[in-house]
Amino acid sequence: MNETMNRTELKMKEGAKEDTFTFRPLEEKDVELLHDWMHQKHISPFWKLNLPMEELRSWVRKSIEAEHKDGYIGTYNGEPVCYLIAYAIEEDPIKDYYEYQNGDLGMHLLIGPRPFLNLDDGLSLVRAMIYFLFERYQAKRIIGEPDRRNRIVIPILKKVGGENLGRIDLQGKQASLIVGAKEAFEKSLRDNDVEIRTLTRMETSKSELVV
Repeated sequence: MNETMNRTELKMKEGAKEDTFTFRPLEEKDVELLHDWMHQKHISPFWKLNLPMEELRSWVRKSIEAEHKDGYIGTYNGEPVCYLIAYAIEEDPIKDYYEYQNGDLGMHLLIGPRPFLNLDDGLSLVRAMIYFLFERYQAKRIIGEPDRRNRIVIPILKKVGGENLGRIDLQGKQASLIVGAKEAFEKSLRDNDVEIRTLTRMETSKSELVV
């Protein structure tokens, strides 16, 4: 398949600033990239996947084959910068921690290169990731559960329309439960004069993660 047709490309404009983002499905060739990211000091305490290469390769294979989640690698102006997971709420323990609704989609994300983990670049990246998920899965709400110690991602999620429903105790971490409605996300874009357009859309079939 033509690589161009296996990715989604977005253009984001905020004032005079204009950036391009792409998302494509996770592949086994991404193991070395993820190995580097998972060993970064700003990622390893939260993801706990700072594994040897072959163990991580096995984890990537299982992630690709999993029916209840989809993984994506994202770029920012051509540079690989993030890993994004969309997952089915019905297949995850998170459904027991809040009032689940049809149209909910779960999300995990990480920003790999440490210089991009700031309130400016991070905000642009999270906006692009959430826009991509809403469009691809036709979700009504996106659910996140970042580690409560994450002082960059949580404020960003709130800035893009997420509502913090409080702390929850998950296996292995204390998290903040963030629920973001599509309408609130779109309002946050309008309020900040941010325009996002889809230039190309991946043609690969998607899992039915949203009911």
